[in-house]
Amino acid sequence: MKLTDRYGRVIKDLRISVTPRCNYDCLYCHPLGLEMTDPPGTVTVEDVAHFIQAGVLLGLESVRFTGGEPLVRKELPAMIAAARAAGVEDVAITTNATALKKRLPDLLAAGLTRVNISLDARDPEVFRALTRGGDVEDVWEGIEAALEAGLHPVKLNAVVIRGMNEGEVAPLAELTLDRPLHMRYIEYMHLNNAPFEEYRAQFVPGSEIKARVEAAFGKLEPVATDPSSPARVYRIPGAAGTVGFINPVSEPFCSNCSRLRLTSDKKLRPCLLTELEIDIAWAFAAERPVEALVDAILIATDRKPAYGNTLPTQRQRVMLGIGG
Repeated sequence: MKLTDRYGRVIKDLRISVTPRCNYDCLYCHPLGLEMTDPPGTVTVEDVAHFIQAGVLLGLESVRFTGGEPLVRKELPAMIAAARAAGVEDVAITTNATALKKRLPDLLAAGLTRVNISLDARDPEVFRALTRGGDVEDVWEGIEAALEAGLHPVKLNAVVIRGMNEGEVAPLAELTLDRPLHMRYIEYMHLNNAPFEEYRAQFVPGSEIKARVEAAFGKLEPVATDPSSPARVYRIPGAAGTVGFINPVSEPFCSNCSRLRLTSDKKLRPCLLTELEIDIAWAFAAERPVEALVDAILIATDRKPAYGNTLPTQRQRVMLGIGG
């Protein structure tokens, strides 16, 4: 079966945040001072298994585990195994990769199929500033481990912020020339409650990011992708990998959105860029949780809005609390 919302969009992808904790403190994700603990009621392995089973009954095809940083959850391999046991073929994580090399054997044994790795800069000092203390060498180790393990695709995500890392756009694209890496540039969304004028000054449109890549490497060649993918994908002529541009602010792709998000505290969000979220703790606690979660997913799908709000807005939750 296909799960469709009231606008005819096929909903097939689940994003499951397993923790609000992270060992980084990135500028675009959350403000300093957020408590970095898993509160009571955080999703368990059993919760995740039941939620994915319900999703599969409704035709959902892919699961990506996010955070925070999902690798800080020791139970992550068990969650991945639960997704594969439910019949999900596409099981991914979004990670900063600092612990990926160490944890990858267990993740692969559980059934992990691909990774999205945050890499906002190659320059160590720029990276440290954006992440407020991160070491880019740790990320490189994770990227190399993923490539050596044969994971495909290995996607790299960079949020571009003016005055911080716009000079890193071309060096990051260079990574795709001789290795099958897939660089994705993401427009800076106002999901960290930064002062409005500060945000506007730091925003870099995807058209400018693409122009920076073409200025360095020539005209890009379009690459066909799934219509529901948020990225407009290209290849530098002759490159082993690809570059993609995710432009939710300047070129919203709401009409093709195929996602539902489960937060780590059991809220179901039909849209990243609205405040709408549905507390579904009752479904997890039900006598027959899978059946109750099917109902919850149907409710959330029916309430999925046509469009999200991409304008600077004071948000009740920052990105870290929602899940990437």
